[in-house]
Amino acid sequence: MNASENNNLHTESFDLKAEIFKYLPFWYWFVLGVIIALTSVTFYLRYQNNVYQSKTIIKLLDDTNSDFKMPTAGVNFFMRSKINIENEKEIIKSNRLLSQVVHELQLYNQFFQEGQIRVSEEYGVEVPVVQWIGSQDDIDVFSGSWQIELDRKGYVLNNDGVKRKYDTVYAVEGLAMKVIAPATIGNIKVLTLKKSTLEDAVARLKANIEVDLVGEESELLEISTKGPLIEKNNAVLNTLNAVFDQDGREDRQRVFKKTIDFVNARFEFLFKELDTIESAKANYKRDQKLSFLEGDAGTLLASKTMSFSEYEKAKTQSMLSDIIIKALQDVQDNELLPANIGLEEMKVNELVDEYNVIVLEAQKVIENGGRKHPKVLKLIDVQQNLKKNIKSSLLAYQNVLDVKIQSIDAVKDFQENQYANVPYQEKTIRAIERQQKIKETLYLLLLQKREEASINLAITNPSIKIVDEAIANKTPLSPKRGTAYLLAFTLGLLVPFVIIFIYYLFDTKIHRKEDIESALDGISVVSEIPFIEDTSKIVKKNDRSVLSESFRILVANLNYVIPVDTDFSPLIFVTSTVKGEGKTFVASNLALTLSSLGKKVILVGTDLRNPQLHKALNVEKESKGLVDVLVDKSLDMFSCVEHIVVNDIPLDILHSGSIPPNPTEILSNGRMHFVFEELKQHYDYVIVDTAPTLLVADSTIITKYADVTLYLIKANFTEKQILPFINNLKQQNKIQNTSVVFNNVGQNEGYGKGYSYAYQYNYGYGYGYGVNTVIPSKLDKIRYILKKIITWK
Repeated sequence: MNASENNNLHTESFDLKAEIFKYLPFWYWFVLGVIIALTSVTFYLRYQNNVYQSKTIIKLLDDTNSDFKMPTAGVNFFMRSKINIENEKEIIKSNRLLSQVVHELQLYNQFFQEGQIRVSEEYGVEVPVVQWIGSQDDIDVFSGSWQIELDRKGYVLNNDGVKRKYDTVYAVEGLAMKVIAPATIGNIKVLTLKKSTLEDAVARLKANIEVDLVGEESELLEISTKGPLIEKNNAVLNTLNAVFDQDGREDRQRVFKKTIDFVNARFEFLFKELDTIESAKANYKRDQKLSFLEGDAGTLLASKTMSFSEYEKAKTQSMLSDIIIKALQDVQDNELLPANIGLEEMKVNELVDEYNVIVLEAQKVIENGGRKHPKVLKLIDVQQNLKKNIKSSLLAYQNVLDVKIQSIDAVKDFQENQYANVPYQEKTIRAIERQQKIKETLYLLLLQKREEASINLAITNPSIKIVDEAIANKTPLSPKRGTAYLLAFTLGLLVPFVIIFIYYLFDTKIHRKEDIESALDGISVVSEIPFIEDTSKIVKKNDRSVLSESFRILVANLNYVIPVDTDFSPLIFVTSTVKGEGKTFVASNLALTLSSLGKKVILVGTDLRNPQLHKALNVEKESKGLVDVLVDKSLDMFSCVEHIVVNDIPLDILHSGSIPPNPTEILSNGRMHFVFEELKQHYDYVIVDTAPTLLVADSTIITKYADVTLYLIKANFTEKQILPFINNLKQQNKIQNTSVVFNNVGQNEGYGKGYSYAYQYNYGYGYGYGVNTVIPSKLDKIRYILKKIITWK
């Protein structure tokens, strides 16, 4: 695994414990954030208007079988279909019904009372009733706002000083208004009256109305509304129920009224049709001379039978007459004529009887006196006369019978023709009666339906059943106090966390030892130097301060990194990436610490561009130094060594000397090796203060001579993006046996003053003394401001 892969692995690792402890130093910000958030939400909830929810449950009644019906088997043509729940839900929320609710409760009038902080709506007995007078269209589109000051005697609008009386009509902006005093009123009460248009009032009401099924398979509807006033919410729902119920009733009543109107109109038409049919029937009977077809047919049949009987009887009498006439022609004197043969002519029968009496008398005379008896002759004359009379009577009777037979024949023919027309007359009468029956049936049915509709109109059933009247939930729907406090608590923690997170997100500095170890491959941290607030940052002899102890630890740890096969004293290089990381500070105190332990130590300054040893040790800078030794081969090096005592600790210093124009050439002229070798022979430790390594080749030219390289990284100062540069120096063998000294550990303020280094570092060295010009970047400015905020106590 190469260095870049290892770096990626370190970068991807996540240490939860480290992240937690990264935020713990700012615990007071989290506590303060929670306190501020909870306090703020407490004041917010105290002066926030609560919103309550009221609910009512209704059942939609299916009126299919609810209408009154006559006891008949006929079909009900006016049955309604099953309830469509979705349609009913939309009807409940329709603008038409809500407009009726608005008008009923005058919801376009709103009263508000202004407090010191909040404005609350008023409703009920504590507010007046405002009635607008005029055309409904003008009232519906009228809007405005007025301040109304109420007392027991009257009211004042908009502080105009005019005392108006209650229950009196006044003109307000072109519309008449009458105010009815509230049921309860104190001395003075100031309200704000807001008149909305009907459209706005309906839209406001509709936005708060919700209609849902109680269950998926249920026919119960739950209607809810929300608002700051429980009494108003309940009134809205109860009124909406009443309006919806009345709307359903009126729908059915309109059907019944329409039915009645239709039936009444149909009655007139049916009456005319029935009258026409009955007139046609009467006219036909009159033309056909009919009264009752079955009776007329029976009478006709009886008459026909009687005529036939009379005809047969007349024929029989005629035949009997012929028999008697023939008998008269054949009978001899004193012979009897046939009597009682069925002849109905009484006169002839009497004459025949009289003739037979005379014959019997003549026979008796003949029997007693003989045929020549004068009485016989006389009786024969009588017989002859009687014969003549009988014959003339029979002839006359036959003439009568002939006339009668002819008459009966005529009647019989007429009766037969009349009897043959009976089936056709019956068919015609039945057709007329069928039409009459149909019309009568329809007439009766419509009459029944009219009665049903009239009864249903009078006893219209409700369209809904109210399961629960409007009931308000006493717990406010909003604001939800538990949720608000939970949200405030969360925000109280989240806001500081976000600020700190943004700070760390913009923070590109190294703050922890773990940041170094995770990024550097094979380079360990040999010591940590704490942040020192004292003005003097130089160790003292036999000092027990934190600074002195930290450098003693560094000295102790050096024993583990100094190669054991070193022939002479170890050559320890102290370097850093950029200026300001404390390499001169560490090199000076390391040299003093070793010297305080009785070691012979020399401190060599190799930063030829910007020497700082004299400032760190607060000594005068010698005019001659390392540059002079490297340039002048004849110059005695030890004559340039300065012997000083700092805090009772002796120390030898070889300053850098005069600032040359070509430091890189001087350091690479080959003399440094001999300088270091000679110093190693005369001292126990040679401490070298070098120049920064980034974009300056001075240090990398001479680090090949180092036995140990102490690489300075300053907490809260060194950029994280510089760490790969250190890895590259090690991989390219430009630094030897490198260990890191982590400087400035534990600083809580003042770090990160906006230096923009990395590969854009402008080191600022030149001829002369060399001043570093630093331009803060925008990112560093933001980070610096955030740092100042979160570290303020």
